[in-house]
Amino acid sequence: MKKAYGVLGSASTGALTGWLALALWQWASAESIRSCAGGNQICFPHYPVTGFLMWAVLAAVVFAVALPLVGVRPRKAAAAASLALQTYALAIIGPLAPHDAPATDAPNLVGLALGPALVAVCAVPAWRRAGLVAIGVLVVAGLVAVGVVKDMF
Repeated sequence: MKKAYGVLGSASTGALTGWLALALWQWASAESIRSCAGGNQICFPHYPVTGFLMWAVLAAVVFAVALPLVGVRPRKAAAAASLALQTYALAIIGPLAPHDAPATDAPNLVGLALGPALVAVCAVPAWRRAGLVAIGVLVVAGLVAVGVVKDMF
């Protein structure tokens, strides 16, 4: 039962950092549009890079602190893998968004929470094979989804 709590805690940590990523993405998009609205010149706003860097630093700290608290070991590898899978999920969610920035709705948050939850599943030796297969399936499905969407338009 303790292992299931670790997976649920990892999923909630992933949902929190995913919500933070989507909120910062919406902020950066709105500020970029606002800062470039007044001129005829070429505009290169720094807000998207600032938003991504703020999220990356905050998410790395949250994963490094929260995952050991819910019992996911090894600490460094779990935090790095969770951050990598969540970054991959953001890269997949971005092109699928109908507007400039994806919304902070339930499907996006579930998609962003899956990465850390699957890392916690892989941390349990008895569940490792299932977790690795699920990560592989989701990575390939994300690539197919982005490829299909790009082919449609």
